[in-house]
Parts: sequence; C-alpha cells; structure tokens
Amino acid sequence: MAIRYFLSLLLLISCIHAEEKIFWNLNGYLDSEKIAHWQEQAKELEKNPPSLLAISINSNGADIQAFLDLVKSLYTIKINHSTRFIVYINGNALGPSAIIPFLADELYASLIVSWGDIPLGTYNAVPTNILRNQVTGFISASSPRKALLEHLASAMIDPQSAKEEEWKQIPQLQTLSLPNQILVINQNQMRELGLVKQNLSLEAFINFFDLKKGEELSTDSLKQVEQSLKDFIHYDSAAINKIGKIKIDDRSNGISQATWVYVRNALDYYQKNPPIFIILELNTPGGEVFAAQKISDALKNFDTQYNIPVVTFINNWAISAGAMLAYSTRFIAITQDASMGAAEPIIQDSSGATQTASEKVNSALRTDFANRAKFFGRNPFIAEAMVDKDIILALRHGKIIKLDSESQVRTSGPDPDKIISPKGKLLTLNAEELINYKVADLLLLPRQLVVLTDFEREMGRWSFDKELLSKNAFFTSIPNAEVDEYIMDWKTRFFSFLASPVVQSALFLGLLLGFYLEMNTPGFGLPGGIAISCLALIILSSFSQELASWFEVILLLLGLGMILVEIFLLPSFGVVGFIGIALFIFGLFSLMLPGIGSIDFEWNTQTFNAAGEAFLTRLAWLSATFVIALIIIYVLAKYFVPSFAGLQRLVLKGHEQEASQGYVAGLTPEHLPHVGEKGIALSYLRPSGKILVKQNVYDALSVGRYIERDAKIVIVRIEGSVIFVQEEPR
Repeated sequence: MAIRYFLSLLLLISCIHAEEKIFWNLNGYLDSEKIAHWQEQAKELEKNPPSLLAISINSNGADIQAFLDLVKSLYTIKINHSTRFIVYINGNALGPSAIIPFLADELYASLIVSWGDIPLGTYNAVPTNILRNQVTGFISASSPRKALLEHLASAMIDPQSAKEEEWKQIPQLQTLSLPNQILVINQNQMRELGLVKQNLSLEAFINFFDLKKGEELSTDSLKQVEQSLKDFIHYDSAAINKIGKIKIDDRSNGISQATWVYVRNALDYYQKNPPIFIILELNTPGGEVFAAQKISDALKNFDTQYNIPVVTFINNWAISAGAMLAYSTRFIAITQDASMGAAEPIIQDSSGATQTASEKVNSALRTDFANRAKFFGRNPFIAEAMVDKDIILALRHGKIIKLDSESQVRTSGPDPDKIISPKGKLLTLNAEELINYKVADLLLLPRQLVVLTDFEREMGRWSFDKELLSKNAFFTSIPNAEVDEYIMDWKTRFFSFLASPVVQSALFLGLLLGFYLEMNTPGFGLPGGIAISCLALIILSSFSQELASWFEVILLLLGLGMILVEIFLLPSFGVVGFIGIALFIFGLFSLMLPGIGSIDFEWNTQTFNAAGEAFLTRLAWLSATFVIALIIIYVLAKYFVPSFAGLQRLVLKGHEQEASQGYVAGLTPEHLPHVGEKGIALSYLRPSGKILVKQNVYDALSVGRYIERDAKIVIVRIEGSVIFVQEEPR
C-alpha cells in the first residue's frame, strides 16, 4: 500500500513539474473588499492563464452575491483556457466558499474538515432555486461524479430539493444528514464518497504541488509593511546612513509646552541635517492636548514636506496624547508590553481637580484622532474609540464596524461578533491587538542589546545595531547605519524650563512686584531690573513656543512707553496712561497665553475647543498669580515699603557725579534737612522725585497723593536717609 502511494506521488509530481502554477489562499470571512481583490487577480489570470490554479479554503462565510461573481470568473477561466483546478479545504469550507470545491478537478483536504451549508449567514439573499441552478451549473459535465455532486450541492443549499427517491439511487447519501437539515459533511464522509484524493496538512499540500516556487496571491500585511518601508525609507549602500532619534520618555510629567519646544528644535536640527528616517521613541502617559496637537502636526508635516518618514517606537506606553503622536507618524513599531489608547480629554482646574472635558472638546478631539489615523491608512473607528468611551466597536466577519447600540451586537450564528470596545470603556490596545487591528506595523521581540556607553549617550551618537528596531528584517539590511539622537543644548533646556506654567507664573509675579517696588522707591534699582528681566524672559519664552509674534511685542512695548510718558512727562495721569495700561496688558497676556488665536467657542453647547481649554487653564494660572501679587502688594504697602526705601543706599543712582554741583544723596542723618523744613519740588513726585531745600537737592518720597513739579513741599518725616514729604497746605 505504501509503495503504491509513493509511486502515485512520483507520477503526480512528474506530471505537474513543468506546469505554470498559481496559488490562492482564501481565509476568514470573505467580504466584498477581499473578494474585489481576488476578482482583480482573476482578471489578470484571464489575460495570462496558468496551467494550474491551486486554491486553499478556510472560510466560514462570504458576501454571497460578490462571491458568485468571482466563481463565475473562475469557471470562465477553467472552460476557456483548460486551466486545471486543484482545491484544498483547510478546515472549513462553509457558506458561499463551499461552492469552490464543485469546480475542482482534484480535491484535497486537511485532517479535519467541515464542508457545506452554502447559504450560511446569507439566507434569502439569493433565491434558493437560482442559487441551486448556478452551483450545479459549475459542475463539469464530464465529471464521473456529476450526479453525486449535484445531489450534494442541492442538499447543501436546500434539503427539501432532494427527493427521497433520488437519494435512494445513491446509497452513500442516505446517512449523511437528517431530514430538513442543510448538509454539512466531514473528512470521513468525503473519503467514503470518494470525493477527496488525499488528506494532508496545508504545508504538505503546498510542498506536494511545489507551490512555494509559484506566485502566492495573498493580502499578507507583513509583506505590505515591508514594501511600504522600502518605498519610503531610502538608504545609500556606499555611505553612512544617519538615523534621527527623538525621545519622549517621561511617565511622570507627560507632554507639555516644554515637550513642544524640544521636538520643534529637534525637527529644525534634522531639517538642516537630514537623516534617512527618524525614530520617535514614546513612553508617556499623555499630557496637554494643545501641545500634543502642535507636535503631531509638526511630525506629519515633516514627513510629507521633506520626505523623511517618522517611525514611532512605543517602548511600553503611548497613552492619551502619546497615542495622538503615534497616529501622526507613518510607521509604528511596538514592544511586547506596549499599550496605546485611553485618550479621553481631561480638564484640570486651578485647584488641581480633574474632570472630563466638554462634548465640544471631545467631539473635536475624536475627529482629530480619526483624521490622523486615516491619513496614514489606519482604521479611524479604533482611533475614535480611544477618545470616546460611548463608542461600541465589534469585529464582524474579520471587519471592524461601529455600532449604534449594544442591541446591534450579533451574539449567535456561525461567526458571532467579537467586541473590541464595549460601551462605557475607553479603548486601550495591547501589543497583540495593536498588530491584529493594524494600528501598529511591527512587533519587536525582546533581544539582548549592547549597552550604550556614557560617552555615546552624552554625544547622541551610536551604531544603529544597538537599537531594538535594528533587529527587524528590513532595518537589518540598512548598511553603515548610525543613530544621531537630538540632544538638547543649554538654550533648548532653558526655553523648555521657561515653558513650564509654574515658571511662567513666577515670571509674571516677579514682573508685577518688581514694577510696584520700583514705582515706590527713588531712582532705578534692583526691583526695576527684576521687572525688566522677567518681562524679557516672558517674551523669549513666548517666541520659543511660537505663541507670539512681533505684533504682541510691539503692543507691549508701546503700552509700556505710554505709561512711562504719562508718569514722567505729563502733568497728570489721564487718557494716555490708561491706553498704555490697556495695550501693555493685552500684549502681555497675548504673549503668555497659548493658542489665543485658535480659540473656538460653541455658543450652542457653551464650550471651548482644545485650544480654548488650554487658554483657560493658563489663564487660571495667571489669574491666581495676579491675586497672589495683589495680596503681597497690599502687605508690602502697609508694612514694608517704607523700610525698603532704605535699601536704595545699596543701589547706584548716578548722583555721585552731581555732588560737585551741590546735589546730595545717601547722606548720613546729620547732613539731612529736618522735619518741618520747607522747599519746592524740582520734579514730579510719583511717588519718588527730587526736592530743593536750602539750595540742596535731595531724593524724596511723597506721602499721600502725587506732587506736581514746582509745588511747595514740607518734610513730614525722615527714616534712615529717606525723606518723606507732602505738599504744603495753601
């Protein structure tokens, strides 16, 4: 028996050795999209017909009308070109896919088989008599088992169509199925009927017909990814291939305006020093939506404008805003412990309490996620479910669908729905799910890598083979690959530090207090220097974050100039001063508040968009800082400002050059005028200025209201070397 089987194999192999062979592999639920792919392949076969077409089937259902059209195309090829059809049932051939074996010249099967129930899941989609007529029409008239196959086809479509007397003509059929039950047969019954030529594994079937050397037409996603990598990542075999790297690895603080400063500077660096691609390594719990949107837009634009793709490497976490960044890159590679999702926007108020953002913000962010996913060919429904916990996603026949309610979930039938995202729960995918749902492109298995040296980390340069990504087949083929990680210089670190809301608030507080103290002490000293320094740092920080333009700076400086003119040149504080204050405040807040030009308010829902929420959050910080400043100013005005004036002796006022002309400053008490002595104001006292007493010029402070120039004054008290005066009563 074994010898006969061996000889038959040798004979069969010798017969098919010179054949031109094509292999199709039909797996899973065959929806209209998959069938359209195979229909295109059938058109190619019609132009260049092979001598042998081998089809492997493992399917529980299909779009029956589209599948019938595909079978018609295959039947036409078989008849017109005498193509030999070899069919292999790899487990299940249920539903419309059960039609394919009726085309077979030779039928093979795996060790366990279910074949039949042609209308499975599509009952009444095609009238029974029409379906039976079409299927039996595909059976070859010259087949020695024509009658048997016609009876099987009828029983697999409608058990009522096979009359009892007809079944009696073929004794083997009488025990196959119960009355009124659609026929499904197994591997043993197929052997008893003489339908299957051999039961063997798929690998043995492929080897048996030498199909590995032929063209395998499939939708293998790994092959598509590899081809896409080849299309977008180009390297030079004879030169050093630089690979950029941006690392966002902070599971405590998350993404912020400081992160945006870092990424923007990194992209500026890679624009001047182009790599073949950039690795974006993520391990982050999320962060500010507005900052993440700017980073995401910059990453996407860098890819499309400069043809330098970004490969996200999720090294554990890409949660919330981190998921947005990943969706904005062309390729995503993950580790085995990777997680991505849970991107519902959360708003934090000034007290630190958190709450879910408004529907306006949620809706805008949901649409934003979907658009970013679609831009690089990923499923938008999955992206939306990461933002909105009310979205229900299910896997139906191998396709991800969005349902309106839980009642639409199919829990019965041969291929029930698999729930991906239940109602009331934000979607977060693990590594296996990220690959299965085609969110991620590459799964990187754990490997032992050569540890980077301290010098390499400091310089940001090392061989690419020290990266886990380099162990993927495509990236391994890149010769002379070297990582060029962007390392922040002192300026970038400084600007990132300034971008913190805490630092911004501290600068705002320093500006207010410095300005107040300077206005209440004679001369120009330390408080004024602090105020100017804080203002300069605020301007620098705003420019580094791209939150402001020169227009805001001009408004701010114009307002400050008008205030100074009003104080020192005009006789009273009036319209010019108030306009100056308004311009100064508007310019200052424009510099310090992010996204002020992108704010959108929905009057129907009374909600802001993400930029508006970021604006309100920073406004809350600044408002709280302003209140604190007012409290401090009140305490200083009541208890400490007079004593601060004595510190002015430590400040160089420029009066030393005037001593030869009779001007006096910083004198000891015995050289000062006495309380009650009278003089005139040489300048406006608002509240500091100069007075003339007995032909000597002194610095003085006004108590009460401001004093006009040339007004008569009287000394009311002296503290240390500071003179306090008031206008002489008339």
